[in-house]
Amino acid sequence: MRVLIAPDAFRGTLTGDQAATAIAEGWTRGAAADELERAPVGDAARTLETADEPDLPDLVVTGEGSLEFRSLRDTAVAALAAAAMSRSVPCVVLAGQVHVGPRVAFESGIHGAYAAAADAGSVEASIADPAGTLTVLAEGIAYHWGGRRGRADDAVAGATTPRPRPESLPGPEPLVPGPRPAGPDEADPPL
Repeated sequence: MRVLIAPDAFRGTLTGDQAATAIAEGWTRGAAADELERAPVGDAARTLETADEPDLPDLVVTGEGSLEFRSLRDTAVAALAAAAMSRSVPCVVLAGQVHVGPRVAFESGIHGAYAAAADAGSVEASIADPAGTLTVLAEGIAYHWGGRRGRADDAVAGATTPRPRPESLPGPEPLVPGPRPAGPDEADPPL
């Protein structure tokens, strides 16, 4: 799988290049077989717009300090997500914090938005080691989004505890309030 890594700066903590290095390090741990390419976020958007079909990446990974509603308009991350969407390339955002819901993000071309602060347990913990928390977040995201969809042998990669395979993870909560579908041992709810 070819992955284009092109984050913006994480204001006050990491430059775009430092963020790209942290993401690439984590991605390599989570999906070692993936082919990674790094680019500045603005260059990546222009490249996606003009690239020939065979040269397109399979996934775009970008990021910034805080993904907010204003991030979805007139920013480098928004331009990259729009360029990826126009070429039917999935785009994920790794951010310090995420303040938009999945539906709004998806409408902007973002297939997943993940917060380092939530992964680290708090904003303070993520700011204490911004590169480290971004690397750990990228590893987890790569494990699920990467071309191999998780490592076949975690012990080879140096992990102490094997991670659950994506198919064994619990399902997400429904995006829309309402009754959940019945499980295999439950009766269908009355209509």
